[in-house]
Amino acid sequence: MTLRTRLGVAALLVVGVLVAVGALLPRTVRDSEIEQVDRQLAASLPVAVAFSSGAAPPADALRGTPPRVTPAFSQVYVARITNGKREIVARPQVTGEREPQLPAISVSTRQNRPSPTTVRSLQGAGSWRAVLFDVPSGDRVLVAVSLDSVDETARRMMSAVALAGLAVLLAMGLAGWWLLRLGLRPIADVTAVADAIAQGNRTRRVREGASGTEAAHLARAFNVMLDEQQATEERLRQFVADASHELRTPVTAIGGFADLWRQGALEPEQINEVMRRVGQESGRMRGLVEDLMLLARLDEGQRAQTSPVDLTAIAADAVLDASATHPSRVIEVDTPGPVVVPGVEDELRQVVANLLTNALVHAGPAAAVAIGIERRDDIAVLSVVDDGPGMSADQAARAFDRFWRAEAGRPGYGSGLGLAIVRGIVQAHGGTVELTSEPGAGTTVRVILPLAGMTGRTGS
Repeated sequence: MTLRTRLGVAALLVVGVLVAVGALLPRTVRDSEIEQVDRQLAASLPVAVAFSSGAAPPADALRGTPPRVTPAFSQVYVARITNGKREIVARPQVTGEREPQLPAISVSTRQNRPSPTTVRSLQGAGSWRAVLFDVPSGDRVLVAVSLDSVDETARRMMSAVALAGLAVLLAMGLAGWWLLRLGLRPIADVTAVADAIAQGNRTRRVREGASGTEAAHLARAFNVMLDEQQATEERLRQFVADASHELRTPVTAIGGFADLWRQGALEPEQINEVMRRVGQESGRMRGLVEDLMLLARLDEGQRAQTSPVDLTAIAADAVLDASATHPSRVIEVDTPGPVVVPGVEDELRQVVANLLTNALVHAGPAAAVAIGIERRDDIAVLSVVDDGPGMSADQAARAFDRFWRAEAGRPGYGSGLGLAIVRGIVQAHGGTVELTSEPGAGTTVRVILPLAGMTGRTGS
């Protein structure tokens, strides 16, 4: 059910309640006033009978009658009817020349239980509560009280109810318009922007409107979602372009060697060298594909089974491997003994290996490299430090971007995925990575991981 439909149903219910109140309240007030008039008639009957017979009213005629129900006799119409002729005994001044019609015989003096009925005037407008009864002389006595004041009260009540109903309906209309304006316009704006984006216009955004309102919060959240989606799509496009560029080189090389072989352009003594190069390029392509698959798994949040891992042992193995590939380099090691963290051992080994490789390759052959591990309260901090040329602030800010390389124009500097993989693995382990670097002052990378039994808490 739409908001407009709900508001329409609510409006119909309120209108129904107003109509019911408008119909019942004046009727209830009128019935109460008529009941009051009937009590006045009952209290007036002994006096009316005495006046109609020309005698004084009995001394106890009004004894015990509450004053509030005993009317001034000038408000009561009394007539004696003899042989069909009406002799007016008392006439209310407020009614002028109007007289009530004759009701049916409704009471006897012996019963003293009046049963008034409502009758119209013989001439003109207005109505009466009247009682017609027989007296011992054989005549009839008509006693009536005008309902002009009752009708006036009922009219005022109906006017008040009508005005109140109109005021409520007007307030409801204004509230409904205001609610629709604030409640539906943002939805319409969001729908229009969503339709425009679906048609290819990715620059459209929702107007936020007045600050502090739910509509503004909705528009802001929707715009933030669109901005993040657009940024994600741009990163994805850049990632695909960079991956295609990185894969193009080994694919082109392998394809070229294959073409030379099919064309018979290779000398027999060149076959071994060509196959070596094919294997080298295929290995490079395989490594790049494996890195991309690892990043994809990390992005999807896929995790392997964790177990206690000793960072000290991993660092020692990484230093031994680095010494084999860079025998002329000296790597300083500072470890306090076993430092155990929960994690995936193969992934943490890749973290340390990538950091050491980056430091050895990018710092230059003369730069010193050091790796250290320390325990701080409930975290473990692994640091890889070099005293190479360092990076500028802009370069340091982009160091963890995928396929980004500070020496992009120089060959042999990898694919630019090393630090991106480090950050992805560390974040998957509930940790953080920090990089500080200045031109001429070297580079320091710190990996902060929670210790075993302290997962979910990291800090520096």
